[in-house]
Amino acid sequence: MKKILSIILALVLCFGMSACAKKQGGGSTNKGESAVASKKDTITLLYSTSDSFNPYESITDQNRQIAKLLFEPLVKTDNNFNTVLCIAESVKTEGAVCTVKLKNVTFSDSSLLTADDVVYSYKAAVAAKGLYAAKLYEVKTVSVADSKTVVFELKKSDPYFEKVLDFPVFKAGSDKLTDEDSVKLVPIGCGKYVFNDEKTELVQNPKYYGKLGDIKKIRLINAPDSESVAHYVEIGAADIYFNDISDGEIFRMSGQKYDINLNNLVYIGINHSVGDLSQALLRQAISTAIDRDAVCSEAYFNNALSAKGFYTPVWDAVKSVQNIQTYQNSEITIENLTEIGYNKLDNEGVRYRTNRSLRFSLLVNSENRSRVAAAELIAEQLKPLGIKLTVVKVSFQQYQKRLSNGEFQLYLGEVNITENMDISSLVVPGGLAAYGVKDTVHEVAEGETAPATVTDIVNSFYSGKAEITDVVSVLQTEMPIIPICYRTGVMFCDDNIKNVNGASQNDVFLNISSYKLK
Repeated sequence: MKKILSIILALVLCFGMSACAKKQGGGSTNKGESAVASKKDTITLLYSTSDSFNPYESITDQNRQIAKLLFEPLVKTDNNFNTVLCIAESVKTEGAVCTVKLKNVTFSDSSLLTADDVVYSYKAAVAAKGLYAAKLYEVKTVSVADSKTVVFELKKSDPYFEKVLDFPVFKAGSDKLTDEDSVKLVPIGCGKYVFNDEKTELVQNPKYYGKLGDIKKIRLINAPDSESVAHYVEIGAADIYFNDISDGEIFRMSGQKYDINLNNLVYIGINHSVGDLSQALLRQAISTAIDRDAVCSEAYFNNALSAKGFYTPVWDAVKSVQNIQTYQNSEITIENLTEIGYNKLDNEGVRYRTNRSLRFSLLVNSENRSRVAAAELIAEQLKPLGIKLTVVKVSFQQYQKRLSNGEFQLYLGEVNITENMDISSLVVPGGLAAYGVKDTVHEVAEGETAPATVTDIVNSFYSGKAEITDVVSVLQTEMPIIPICYRTGVMFCDDNIKNVNGASQNDVFLNISSYKLK
């Protein structure tokens, strides 16, 4: 389990600075920057001239988003994390084998897309060691069964593996092509758009295998850094703008606002070695003392969804079984604390029992304003119930160091969970993000043969012997960590753009073919 990369470690407990804030330099090609595109078939987006459009080399948010228009993956996921087939005609996962059949797809240069191109692109994704490589941690081998069939052999069974097959596919070898000045060209894709001859704007790809909508052209404005992004957004030069609000700051623009569900879990991590934090009843008591709805509204300004369990509340597979209360339930908190002996109050109103009191430190990254606000609010919520949290704010570097060394009692963290919903690395002891977690025995009724620990139940799920509902049940009972909320991002669109449906974390332009311009 130690090698599981189910949670994207580049984002684990991250500082949260958006990639678009990185200075890129480069000249400006800001045609039409002073006004929104006026043509009824054209919109304007931001990009960086000094960044690549190769999806495995780009580093800015804006270029990564535009790359979704140039290249297609096997599948994407919608705003509720349901699978949307793209160049895959079908995806079938049986045990540890996933077989993908391809549609009849043509690249923009009129050549036919084959299984060899998919395998080539997979290898490029893994070699880049970035976002897509982290998602593909389960893959053992990839092979070509025939020109239209790709077979992924996995390290373990995973019924939701298909959801991470969103790596962009381009023509094999086209990422090596250069112009006469030895400058790398944009790889050849099969997406909805291609660059025009002057490389100044995107135009519809006549070879695209699917429906092409009303937006014929996409003008591009060079925004090389966060300051220029803010400027163009504020003056209305961009027609569409997405922000995942990772650091709590957002550049606002006028127009329509759409909430984008992120698979980013904000949670309280627990050092099970500290006092009675090893007891599930105490962890449950802390959980029921938290008003998650208030955290979402006050700390995240409603850019978050209260956690009803360990998985995102919008995922259909667990909607009916996740039942963590999102409001504070002081009665259950006090009942649980009393049961484990914390039935006395000291002169500060803190509950205690012999030689132990409910005083804990809550470690948080000082450089993320939303998480600091959330930590302070949670401390306020717990205080009247006899639990005192001292919020310890440290730099991101110190934060990571203390977690790695086990120098904490509680911490407020955030992880981005891959779309296959594998949270093993967070809740199973030894996982790469399971700081302080120890295995706990899950009691079962006499005569039952269910696994005895959280680890056993999670492993049983991935061996096909347990259901996702079993995992949900044991996690909510044992509470190895305390889920708080799932963050949401925002997408702003100019008022002239209508029928904007289906934007998702996976692709903010998922349904651009349905857009209508006034």
